[in-house]
Amino acid sequence: MNSKYLWTALAALIFLNGCNQDESSTLSTAVEPTKTDVELLNEQEWDDNRVYVTKDNYILMKEANGTIPGIMKPCFVVNSAKEWPREDLSNADSYDLPRVDFRWNNGKHDAYSVMTEKQIYEARDKIWSIKTDGTDLRLVTDFLDVVPMNKQNEAVPIRMMRRSPNNRYLAWSDSVNKVIFDLKTQESIVLGSDLGHSQFLWAEDSSYLYFEDRAKYWKYDIVSGKTTQMDDDFHFSEVGVIYGGKRYVVAGLGVSVYDEATGRELYGVSVLPIELAERDYLNINHERKMKYVLKNRSISPDGKYAWGESAQYRYFINLETKEVKSEKIVRSEVGDYQYFEQLGLNANYVRDGAGGVIFLKLNEDKTVPKDKWMNWPQVCSGHSATLSWLYNGFANNGAFIKEDK
Repeated sequence: MNSKYLWTALAALIFLNGCNQDESSTLSTAVEPTKTDVELLNEQEWDDNRVYVTKDNYILMKEANGTIPGIMKPCFVVNSAKEWPREDLSNADSYDLPRVDFRWNNGKHDAYSVMTEKQIYEARDKIWSIKTDGTDLRLVTDFLDVVPMNKQNEAVPIRMMRRSPNNRYLAWSDSVNKVIFDLKTQESIVLGSDLGHSQFLWAEDSSYLYFEDRAKYWKYDIVSGKTTQMDDDFHFSEVGVIYGGKRYVVAGLGVSVYDEATGRELYGVSVLPIELAERDYLNINHERKMKYVLKNRSISPDGKYAWGESAQYRYFINLETKEVKSEKIVRSEVGDYQYFEQLGLNANYVRDGAGGVIFLKLNEDKTVPKDKWMNWPQVCSGHSATLSWLYNGFANNGAFIKEDK
């Protein structure tokens, strides 16, 4: 089958599923139905082989770069976000693979001309989600209920987002607001409005959320709506997970593991050498900071593996065996532990990027395969896409693609 017609059918399926439309089963032989704008557009021959999803939005199929030839991946052009299908919890097909939340301003801001209200809307940050194989792009929220359209809100920079384990709730923050968005009710709860640092950590059963506001740690109960300030000796970080009754906290120098019920620290795994970890861990001078302080971090959905990257080194941590593997970063070479921004279940897959994606199935020893990789542009409109965060990580046994296809 011609690939254009295959993707035309797929685009139609995406749109119909996203809008929950039902087709009439009534057959008529008297009058041929009028073709829609999308059908008419897709009948035309386009130089870039685009396939329209709505009259202003389309998909470009591009061959992925890498070691496997002929792999085609969709790149999304969204000129009208309000027309694009939203993530729908009732659509089971959207959750047969792990997914990734990310921020994307699908339109470009023009500082040198007077922009229309629609142009301003498209150029604002929004939160989107997509399957780990690069399909099924969905709009999660444009948060107009929290940050409405006006001259002061032309730019709304998203700083962080964390999805609940049951997929229903999205915690997000911009430069001011800390918010929970409920995908089921499409309603938002503003938790705080402080200009300071943001952190979120969901309960294993999605019943509560830890967050940071006004330099304090808080716990929000989903059912009661009650917010409680945590004690000074409570710890969590912007990268972590609660799983199996344990709270995994990936911090600047390693990982601490706590009993979630009692708050007691069970153990920690540091990236520092033993002699520093035991005697001199508080003395972090510039040289040690460059080697050991983790700027970029990730953790697998069950807390078994964690990863971090300092200015000079990368670290891969097995939290069951407490083993730490490391490598020095060489800018001209692909490292054994590079591209671990989204770390899959059992560290079998990794994924890195939002605007452009690097996708890898790791070797048995959890290192990057140098002979089997691919990358592709995920979005083909707008200014930038960043801040990817993995969720629904246990779907498909954690595999980022359907391996039988």
